[in-house]
Amino acid sequence: MPVSASVFSGYGSALANIGVIENKGIEFLISGTPIKTEDFTWSTSFNGSHNKGTIVATNETDGAIGLGAPRTRNIDVRQIVGEDYGTLFGVSYERDDSGAIIYDIDGDGVPLARQGERKILGSGVPPLTLGFSNSFTYKNFTLNFLIDGKFGGQIFSGTNSVAYGNGLHKGTLDGRDGGLTVTGIDGATNSTFTTTVAPENLQTYYSRISGIAEEFVSDSDYIKFRQLSLGYSIPKKLIEKTFLTSANISFIASNLFYLKRSVDNIDPEAAYNVSNAQGLEYFGLPSTRSYGLNLNVKF
Repeated sequence: MPVSASVFSGYGSALANIGVIENKGIEFLISGTPIKTEDFTWSTSFNGSHNKGTIVATNETDGAIGLGAPRTRNIDVRQIVGEDYGTLFGVSYERDDSGAIIYDIDGDGVPLARQGERKILGSGVPPLTLGFSNSFTYKNFTLNFLIDGKFGGQIFSGTNSVAYGNGLHKGTLDGRDGGLTVTGIDGATNSTFTTTVAPENLQTYYSRISGIAEEFVSDSDYIKFRQLSLGYSIPKKLIEKTFLTSANISFIASNLFYLKRSVDNIDPEAAYNVSNAQGLEYFGLPSTRSYGLNLNVKF
């Protein structure tokens, strides 16, 4: 992490490797060939790992270290002694003892959700990773595919936060036709209320929500069809009179599609940066889907 440096050094800061993390987990790989005949072979493997990283120490006082706050500034990743590595720490809703959201009612009667304290909202590093691969060979044809996934982590979406505040998220469509019914606790009277926010006041209502990080933290679980390849090995009798000893051509596709994902509107693999601030997303580009041809020859 960056630490202050003397101005006489000519640098504003320096990078220091500090802190202690303890990782505990398990890894496994199961593989086999369920079918093998003269013309057809099916090979498969299933692998996974579960790792829990716990912060043991940070700085000299073991204080929390904040990293990678996105430009919305309502959340960051903190390394907190005793907590998971990559803890998401951000602005929450203010709630009463029963968990109901507390609102302030403005002069136009619009309920504005109160911003509560900053607290732990999740962990940006998924502890469980799984992969499932298969290879099918029939005579000179080979088909391979890989499915993988990650589970147990959370992600904050800055994209959804900004879209909410500007009325560009599909969630802000609620109430545009006839108004939005809101029920909560009136902060001034501590009593329950139910009111309808008129369509012309929805911008004010959703703008307040956009500053509350808790609303935009979601599970980052996903299962993805990661890779597919189809290959053909040219029979040796067709190349035996050439300088080649073998030749194979294959079609390869990567990052094809998600079979399942927990968060909407963004790529759960998107990240604000690639260092310690995992679990933060801010207008992240989705994974690039790619297609290609591969020619492999030996001579």
